[in-house]
Order: sequence, then C-alpha cells, then structure tokens
Amino acid sequence: MKKNHFVINLFSLLSKEKIEYCVLRNYQSLPQHTGGSDIDLWISTKDTPRFYTILGKVKNETSSHLVSFLSDEHCPKVCFLNEEEGCQIDIFQGAIYYQNNTMIPEESIKQNLTLYNGMVVLDDCFAHIIAFLKEIINNGRCDSKYIRPIYQNKNVYQKEYLQAKFPLFAPLFIDKLCDTIQKEDIPRQVSVLTKLAKQSIVKKRVGYNRVRKMKRLFKSPGYVITVLGTDGSGKSTIINAISPILNEAFHKGIIYNHLRPNVFPELSVLLGKKKKSEGPIVVTNPHAQKPSGIVGSLFRWGYYLLDYTLGYIKSVSPLIHTKSKVFIFDRYYYDYYIDQRRSRTSLPHWILRLGELLVPAPDLIICLGGNPQKIYDRKPETSLEEVIRQTNALQNFCKNRKQAVWIDTTTTPEESIHAAMTAIVKMMEQRFVKTKLK
Repeated sequence: MKKNHFVINLFSLLSKEKIEYCVLRNYQSLPQHTGGSDIDLWISTKDTPRFYTILGKVKNETSSHLVSFLSDEHCPKVCFLNEEEGCQIDIFQGAIYYQNNTMIPEESIKQNLTLYNGMVVLDDCFAHIIAFLKEIINNGRCDSKYIRPIYQNKNVYQKEYLQAKFPLFAPLFIDKLCDTIQKEDIPRQVSVLTKLAKQSIVKKRVGYNRVRKMKRLFKSPGYVITVLGTDGSGKSTIINAISPILNEAFHKGIIYNHLRPNVFPELSVLLGKKKKSEGPIVVTNPHAQKPSGIVGSLFRWGYYLLDYTLGYIKSVSPLIHTKSKVFIFDRYYYDYYIDQRRSRTSLPHWILRLGELLVPAPDLIICLGGNPQKIYDRKPETSLEEVIRQTNALQNFCKNRKQAVWIDTTTTPEESIHAAMTAIVKMMEQRFVKTKLK
C-alpha cells in the first residue's frame, strides 16, 4: 500500500512530543500506512489536551479536513480526508469504558505497553482479551476473529492473569471466563459471559447510547454521493478510484448501490419474469426494449419511487445519521431526467419533478461528461446523437441543482479523479468546519 502521510506525521509528532499513548491493535503496518484498517489509539488522561493540539497540526500539515465526527465523552471517532488519502481514528481517552462505566482502568493499560517499530503498542495478549470483552459486552456476540487468538493463547489466560489484568470484574465472571477459555467453549457461553460481565461493571444506567445517537441527528456523520453520466462517461473509473481513498477515512464505511437503494426487488423479479441477481447487471444495450405506455410508465415509476423513499428510509437514513458511512450511488432517481428509455418509462417532466420532491437528496451529485464524440468512442452502446442529447440534458440538470458539480471526464483520468475528490472533500469539510476537537 502507498504511504499515508497523515499517519506518518501523526506518529512522528506523538514521539517527538513524548505523548503517553499506545495503539491497541492492528498496528503491524503502522506508521507507514493503516493497512486498510482504522487506528485504535489510546491516550493517557494527562496528555489528551496536547494530543488534540497535535491532531490539529497534522491536519494542517497534510491539508486534511475533519469530515466525520462521532462525539463520545470517552471514545470519540474522527475521520480525516484530503484529495489523496484519509484516516479514521478511534480515540480511547484514559480508561476504556462500556457506556459510562469503567471497564479497563487506565493503570491497567499503562502496565501493558510495549514497543513495535518505534511506536508504543499494547501487549498482544492483553489487547486480544480486551477486544474480546468489548465485543461480547457491546454486541452480545463474538465473531471467530476475536475467539481464535484467545484459544491460541489460552495458556496465558489463567485465573491469576485475568484477576490481575481486570480488577473491576467480579470473581464469578473471572472464574467463568477462565473456565470457558480453557474448555474452548466460548460460542456456547457468550450469552452467559455477556450477562456476568455487565453485572460486574455496570453501575450507571442513564440511556447513554440513546442520548449520544440522538445528538448525531443534528450533524450526521455519514454522506450520500451520487454519480451521474452517460454510458462511457467514466462512472466506473471514478467510483473505483475514489472508493479506496474514502475507505481510508471511513473504515469499512463505503456502501455501493446501483441506481437506487435496492430494498425493493426489481419489478421483473417481483412479477416472476426473472430471478434475482446477486449484484448489478451490466447492461450492454440499454435501449433494446421499448418504453411502456403512460399507464405502464406510471406503474414502473411509482413502484421504484417506493424504493427511493421508503427503501431509503429503511436502509440509508439509519446508517448515515448514526455512523460514519458513505453511500455511493451509480446513477440515481435523476437518471429519469437524462435517459428515461433505460428505465422503460415515458413521462412528462412535471411528474418526474413531483417525484423528486419526495426523494431524499444526496449530499453531492457528481455529473460526468465532456466531449460527446470521445464518450461515444469509449462505449458506442447507443448512438452519437443520443450521447449528445444525454450530455446536454445532464449539463442542464447540473446547472439547476446546487449540490451538483460538473466534471469533465474527457481529460486525463488523473485530472478527473482529482476533480472528483476535490468536490467530495469540499462538500464534506463544510459540515464539521466549526467542530473543535478537545
């Protein structure tokens, strides 16, 4: 993987300023790059104010912007992005908490630090068991990736070790955890372990998660980006290029959708005319079938409008309002304005406009186009005349939508990709430009 200058600068300053910190896990590729992961970074209570000063310096040095922020008194999550790279950091401040209750005291962390590649990291055995405990306590379940390292080191996780490392957990839980590990019986005992663990550490119940997530409704940490363009305009090229960069800033947070949310099945699948496909279908002749008449067109449009509205509410809204997720739509409702024949509809503009009023608008609409002849030469699936018509229609659409930006993709791919990333960063940084990290 390419070097990540945000990450390099961050760890350089942490060392230079003698910040008391450690990387909790997934540190093997650091400090050159994140290895496709986020960074779980623990900071001591006394150094937390200085850490945020450093974070601001790194942001400025790398021309990065804060593009997502999940507020949390004990473990905020921050996402930084520029036109070439990104980084997501989960910041554990002092102790490690479950809601408002201390799970791992700060002193326990300080006693288990070690060095790796010039960085301070958490001892692997201690890190593995913490990750396991966090998973069962927060989610009430446990994936095998958290269980495997526990079994591999079960000779370490004896009763004495667990008692010393986790002083806040009750003896009953420690006994049960030790016995379960030694018998390699975690999957069957997860629910019991979760219950006992919570009974050990939960002292306050204040609706912590609900209050925290309600606040996010006023400044969503997630985004929706739509990419529009004629066949051959470079939609796949742009999406494939921006997705890895965004994935650095929004760890495992990029969700691709073709045309619509796809909560509702295709009409032909619903009517039993074809089987449901696993992924988007590549259409090589988008105008092969004739449009339906007015009644058929209204039925088609009305059915899919449910997906753009109810489907969006079900699958998109909950994620962008509570998590650092980015939905990328290859085409969207607006494709009706550009190429109705692809959807086999033939409806007047006022009906389409009425539907648009009901459809949630994306945060950014990237309109791709340029010299029609060059676009046609790339992908001659329709006619040159049709490419010219669609390009003109898309340009007119772009001029009349404040969240739309025009990008000429008949230049070099590097120029087009950079223009797309510039538009994305500009849009995202506006949301958190006034947020002060402290």
